[in-house]
Amino acid sequence: MPTHAISSTPRRRGRPARDQHDASLAIRLAALNVFAQNGFERASIAEIAKAAHVAKPLVHYHFASKELLWQSAVSHAQAALMAEFLGFQARLSRLNPMQSMALISQKIVEFAANHPQLVRIVVDETGKGGSRAEWLFENFLLPSYALGQSIIDKLSKDLKLGNAKPKAEHLLPVILGVMNFPFLEAEVIRRALGKDVYSKTYVQRHGKVMLKVLETFFKIN
Repeated sequence: MPTHAISSTPRRRGRPARDQHDASLAIRLAALNVFAQNGFERASIAEIAKAAHVAKPLVHYHFASKELLWQSAVSHAQAALMAEFLGFQARLSRLNPMQSMALISQKIVEFAANHPQLVRIVVDETGKGGSRAEWLFENFLLPSYALGQSIIDKLSKDLKLGNAKPKAEHLLPVILGVMNFPFLEAEVIRRALGKDVYSKTYVQRHGKVMLKVLETFFKIN
């Protein structure tokens, strides 16, 4: 999957090198949370620095602008997610179709539970449009959809569905809705239903719900 990671600005002469990597990582992780909670416009460098437990000038030292910090934070989360996905994708070739669907169902729900900030940023930015939305389309969304299409094609071929294979334009939005919605609405579900969507029990159960969805689309009784 093509990923254009945005590197931080080079270290300026005279700055200490000690713990620079740790500081940069802490800033990116904190920035992802702040951007997810507040949106790009309302997120401030001062708030990100506070969340990262670093001085504000250190943020400017590592990242030349808020835009570059946003791209670097999102790229880092995206790379972590795709590394997880590709790690289990290699196992699919050794499994039968039902085993593959069970693994896919559980893993994609786990991904959504582990990366809610990235999902919120994608929803927010693509809803508004603009340069950051285009960046997400090019670097994350379109490659992710292509990967999803390839998995649908493989499962359909293994199940010998022929022309009866699920249509990606229907299946992929359903998958994205089922896997992401509980974690986008975690607080509402907690207040309304008394459930913690991040609990291990809930994530495992929701993976089974996802499996039922896939079985329906792939016409498995």
